[in-house]
Amino acid sequence: MASLPHYDQHAARLAAQYESLSFEAVHESLLNFLPPAGATVLDVGAGSGRDAAWLADRGYEVVAVEPSAAMLAQARALHAATRIHWVADALPDLANVRRLGLKFDLILLSAVWMHVPVAERHRALRKLATLLAPKGRIAISLRLGTPDAERGMFAVSLPELVGMAQQFGLRIVHTHNSADRLGRSEVSWTSVVLGLPDDGLGALPLLRHLILVDSKASTYKIALLRVLARIADSAAGLARHEDESVVVPLGLVSLFWLRMFKPLVEHALPQMPASRLGTGPGFVTHSFLELRPVTAVELRIGSTFSGPTAKHLHRSLSEISELIRNMPANYLRWPSSDEPIFKVARRRMVATPDPLQIDAAFLWSLGEFRIPMELWQAMSHYNVWIEPVLVAEWMRLIASYDGGARPDIGPLASSLLAWVDPARDTSFARAAVERMRAAGKPVYCVWSGVRLLDHYDVDHCFPFSAWPCGDAWNLMPASKQINMQKSDRLVTQAALERASDAIATWWHSAFLEQEDGKRRQFFLEASQTLPILASHPALADVIDAMQMHRIRLANDQGLRPWEPPVAGTRTTVSRRAAIDAVP
Repeated sequence: MASLPHYDQHAARLAAQYESLSFEAVHESLLNFLPPAGATVLDVGAGSGRDAAWLADRGYEVVAVEPSAAMLAQARALHAATRIHWVADALPDLANVRRLGLKFDLILLSAVWMHVPVAERHRALRKLATLLAPKGRIAISLRLGTPDAERGMFAVSLPELVGMAQQFGLRIVHTHNSADRLGRSEVSWTSVVLGLPDDGLGALPLLRHLILVDSKASTYKIALLRVLARIADSAAGLARHEDESVVVPLGLVSLFWLRMFKPLVEHALPQMPASRLGTGPGFVTHSFLELRPVTAVELRIGSTFSGPTAKHLHRSLSEISELIRNMPANYLRWPSSDEPIFKVARRRMVATPDPLQIDAAFLWSLGEFRIPMELWQAMSHYNVWIEPVLVAEWMRLIASYDGGARPDIGPLASSLLAWVDPARDTSFARAAVERMRAAGKPVYCVWSGVRLLDHYDVDHCFPFSAWPCGDAWNLMPASKQINMQKSDRLVTQAALERASDAIATWWHSAFLEQEDGKRRQFFLEASQTLPILASHPALADVIDAMQMHRIRLANDQGLRPWEPPVAGTRTTVSRRAAIDAVP
């Protein structure tokens, strides 16, 4: 968004127009979101200086940025407040502002965003996010209506801004629609306030610094942070909690690393600058390459390997654990310190078991990875915001390393960076339903008690859109009508308790009556993804852990509650009876 000729040519008239409106009239909806007096404010596209002057008069330190030299001269002449610091600069880079080394409690873009070309908006918002202080806010007004091309305008929309904001961990704090204050019937405005979720511990600002500001010589740092965030969100059951930290199996960190990088390496997407590509990623060894026939989704808890594949997998995970310890875990450090944030204790590789099953014992055998408690808590509660930021930054790095050599690099990287859960998904549970029906066993909707015939659905107890988990314990038979009613809402705690007998009966018949491997797989998955406290869990422990996890999803993601119809009366195997039936 360089200086626009229209504003240079008509600066005096436009300044008078802007000054005819008060800050309170234009930004009435923003008044309740202003930081305390004394805070530092960045006014991007300050125009006549009206807003900067109002803020300075109320005790704020204001950096007022304007790309038009003529408008900047008008603003200086109209407002000489000592608390206003005038800067000639422009989006998307804001190079002069970044040289100031300041963080801002409020960043204001009043009637500016429509001047930023669509291709530059992602970059512009990223720069703004890096300038935001902890607990800071970004206020943007969107001009809705036909863009004025003469004034260098482009179409804007709230959905576009929301989607972009999510990539940088920003959330919508407030929106407000209003008519045009200058009386133009063809123009309306949407005021948007963006902010970072606040964990109260300083962990989210630290993560934002590590993701968006910290120097990177490859994608390794971003990859490790994403691995840890995904473990905190989807495999917390394997963590060990200590006073000031959480310890996870180093083998699990290496396993998730392998899952994430495998498709990227196989499609030759660069993970470091061209100057370093001669040797390639250090973890891409002979053993790594020998795993090509293994799909990424097979690299998960409960999977079993034998022969040469088991040896290559074991060796590759051991090599990855060494690289993680020596590279990203070593260089992810506390700001202004040489102390690493994460502590890694790697164990010497022992003989490979045959068959090799990926379970807790195997993953712990590779070592321990220690995460500060406040970071673990932030990753656990806010991964819905954290992971999209990490993926967006990973994609940006890949594109920068590619240097435009592959036109499809963006969409390809996006598809390969998607975390893919096993394709069995609901088909695994559907096969269990059909097997039970073929054996003459009735199958019931766990929420309503209605017997299911030919037309039924398999429901994710916890909505897949909010928490993607295709584990057996999360898949429930349901009538189509009930599943449509539930949609992406979260079952209430009372409803989950009422359905617990039906759920236990379903689990017992569908999974636990099968061969021992199926039973073991069921509890391995549940122990990985749910906060199960028992060392040797039974079905009651899984139900209890589901209820605890439901509370977390309700608190962290604000999902709409769903209360199903009261279940019909029928004979069931009680939860305790189902548990007792398990050998």
